[in-house]
Amino acid sequence: MDTSEYLGAFLAETEDNLSTLNELCLALEQQGADDNTFAAMFRAAHTLKGMSATMGYAKMADLTHHMEDTLGYVRQHPDVFRSEVVDVFFQAIDGLTNNLEVLREQGDETGIDHSAVIKELAKILNEEPEATNTVTESGTLDANVMNMLQQLERGGSLVGVLKVDLEPSCVMKGVRMVMVMRALDNYADCLGSSPDAPILEEGDFDGSVLLAIVLRTGTFDDVQQAVADITEVKQVTFIDWKQLSSPNQEVASTGETVAEKGASAESKPVDSVQAQDQAKTGSTQASTQRNREQTLRVPVNRIDDFMNILSELVIAKTRLEMLAKDADNTALRDVSEQIGRLSESLQDGVMSMRMMPVESLFQRFPRMMRDIQKRLDREFDFQMTGLETEMDRTVMDEMGEALVHLLRNAADHGLESPAEREQAGKPRRGTIRLSAFASGGHVHLEVADDGGGIHRDRVLQSAIKKGVVDPARAQTMSDAQVHELLFASGFSTAATVSDISGRGVGLDAVRGKVEALGGIIRIESTVGQGTTFIIELPLTLTILQAMLVQVGEELFALPTSGVEEVARLTREHIDWVHERPVLKYRDKVIPIVDLGDQFFSHSAQKDYPWNAVICREGQRWLALTVDDVVDELEVVNKPLGKYLEGNKMFTGATILGDGHVALIVDVHQFFQDRH
Repeated sequence: MDTSEYLGAFLAETEDNLSTLNELCLALEQQGADDNTFAAMFRAAHTLKGMSATMGYAKMADLTHHMEDTLGYVRQHPDVFRSEVVDVFFQAIDGLTNNLEVLREQGDETGIDHSAVIKELAKILNEEPEATNTVTESGTLDANVMNMLQQLERGGSLVGVLKVDLEPSCVMKGVRMVMVMRALDNYADCLGSSPDAPILEEGDFDGSVLLAIVLRTGTFDDVQQAVADITEVKQVTFIDWKQLSSPNQEVASTGETVAEKGASAESKPVDSVQAQDQAKTGSTQASTQRNREQTLRVPVNRIDDFMNILSELVIAKTRLEMLAKDADNTALRDVSEQIGRLSESLQDGVMSMRMMPVESLFQRFPRMMRDIQKRLDREFDFQMTGLETEMDRTVMDEMGEALVHLLRNAADHGLESPAEREQAGKPRRGTIRLSAFASGGHVHLEVADDGGGIHRDRVLQSAIKKGVVDPARAQTMSDAQVHELLFASGFSTAATVSDISGRGVGLDAVRGKVEALGGIIRIESTVGQGTTFIIELPLTLTILQAMLVQVGEELFALPTSGVEEVARLTREHIDWVHERPVLKYRDKVIPIVDLGDQFFSHSAQKDYPWNAVICREGQRWLALTVDDVVDELEVVNKPLGKYLEGNKMFTGATILGDGHVALIVDVHQFFQDRH
């Protein structure tokens, strides 16, 4: 079987299953031996085992097989559950994650060795790992599985044994059985099988297959019909599991239920509790099934290609609008407006495909923070909020490493040790919060801790010692300017740098990444109360709203996300400080920057009134004077290329409707130069 065409889908689905296993294992550690959590972990591991076996990745399938066995054992014997067991499960998940990365990089399992973690899993079972998987004789079920069926039924669960027969002509038996398992996953947990799962997945079996299941949702009718609908499944039968109590006893079918292709299925009678469950869950299950069928995985590069074409369409649309405006033709204007509306709808649709909830970015961090807490002398609660906030997939992918730096800093050097917190009258357990929210065309990400805060004097002493700032200037610096020192390359206030982080170590890289994405980062801190890193990112990097302004003979685009208003300044609005103009605005005095002087040494501050664009970045304000404010429009952000890529004054360029090029101004740089 050629699996190369399915590799992309396998990698994506495996990553999802590993993420699920991480989340569930964390829940297991926090909540204890919860049966529902075990069941969900068992399903995820079982799905992963089936997919990896089908793809021919034997080492991944073998590890998930042992993990599945151990999960079933601990679920059946909750008295053996302890923190060390959770640690072993995490080791297994890490092994699978490493296996996935090797497959992603080299396409095979060369060099992978899971023997150490398999041995740890075997210790939980009080046995040595087997050299090969034990094959249970067809027609029987393992005694442990039978015991689980008995205990679950006593506890009120609906259990059964499904007998599946494939068509004699079926060639790809392993693939069909994986499809059977996936169909079961919608309704039930599979506790065991005969023959064993690895044999089923390889397709190396003859005769009937027995599947021990516990119903999770829906009815036995639903399970039976879902399996019967699979191509090359000849017959599906529910049998009396109690007649299988002896592994050596032949299977005796009760003949109560038989589902064959072309015949209506009669189901095994179920009790009133199951009927009530069907009434409650039937519509939900159907809805979930419809949503699953309508989901389509599309490579990100295809959406990027589509986005590039859409960008060209936006340029052409702008050109058409200008022609329609100049021409005295009602029909042309109507067509232009219609194309504008359709283009906007198309843009919204494509943008929505690129947008994803930040939950997919955040979900990797609880496990990381759990491991960090174990390695450090720290006690803290890790909280995440705003998981439903959406942001561009490209931006999200780039922000992962930056958030790792900030979270490690918060745990290692933001929070005090438990003893220090108690001495300061604070709870032993600290709090680290990762949050997201959208506002004004931007996504805000915040990493906050309730630790000791940033000590101004300590930062300045370190900066003076390293020659970053001279002593005279240090005395006049504001808190915001002191915080900016932490972003200097290699700057750190930590006395020693740990293997986790050092306050300031990596912050220059974080700022570089944020600014490369068109965003900004700033710090808010109060000594004794904590520190918050605030990152502000654009919703998208490709198409943005901009204010078109004229400076000299050239046109420039100012992103409207940072524009508060456009004003015409008279002499009464302006004061002079150190021979520089400042604007009296809303009980504030804000600096004025002459873009004509900045770009061409040709002042835009001529006769009154001056044309000004008032901008805001956090709590900072700035007024940019220009020769004229031309229009507000939608522009496509194109990279500058190698010739201008080192110029920090511009983030990109756009092609206007008349074919002219306008540079997109990075307003953030003007804020940086004046604070």
